[in-house]
Amino acid sequence: MREIRRGALVAAMLGCVILAGCDSEPATQAEPESFDTLVASAIDEAKAGGAGEAQLAILERSQSEGEVSLEDARAATRAAVDCINAAGSSATYEEATGKSGLIVPGHSSLANTDEQLALADKCDAQEYWWVFMVYTSQPTSQGLQDAYLEQQVPLVRSCLEKNGHAAPSDATTIEVLRQATDVKTESDGAVDCLAEAKIEGF
Repeated sequence: MREIRRGALVAAMLGCVILAGCDSEPATQAEPESFDTLVASAIDEAKAGGAGEAQLAILERSQSEGEVSLEDARAATRAAVDCINAAGSSATYEEATGKSGLIVPGHSSLANTDEQLALADKCDAQEYWWVFMVYTSQPTSQGLQDAYLEQQVPLVRSCLEKNGHAAPSDATTIEVLRQATDVKTESDGAVDCLAEAKIEGF
């Protein structure tokens, strides 16, 4: 039986979900979006992408509250699970806590047929997806991730130096992490300073 997992068990990718500009060069990395800009964009995309009234209500309420709360993220995820189960497939609610401390609601659902995959995608779009994206990308979540990376980067620097790849003293956190990624690639995984520092998904 094959399953797809959304949200909770992709907490390892939060380095790229939360860390704005993860695919950009360090020198041109954009400033994180404000919450107002983030949620306004999400609402426009959600309306165009088939979001249901409940998901839109969460997003619109968050505009006045200044964030998507954990309880609203949980409610949206459970609504997606209910949608999948009501349509005759099978899904279960799951939750994980990333190393940054961010609690990430998610679900797993059957993915044995194209129909089951399409159903999960439809229910996610209707109930969950844009709430999840705002919740994991909003400034409060970004702050948790940034604080964790700042805490761990001295370990990355030490590892790089130990393996003959010392980072410049004025390198930013992102530049150090990118250097560690390059070293891992160049060494075919033999020198993995991110793993040594318990940083995933960067």
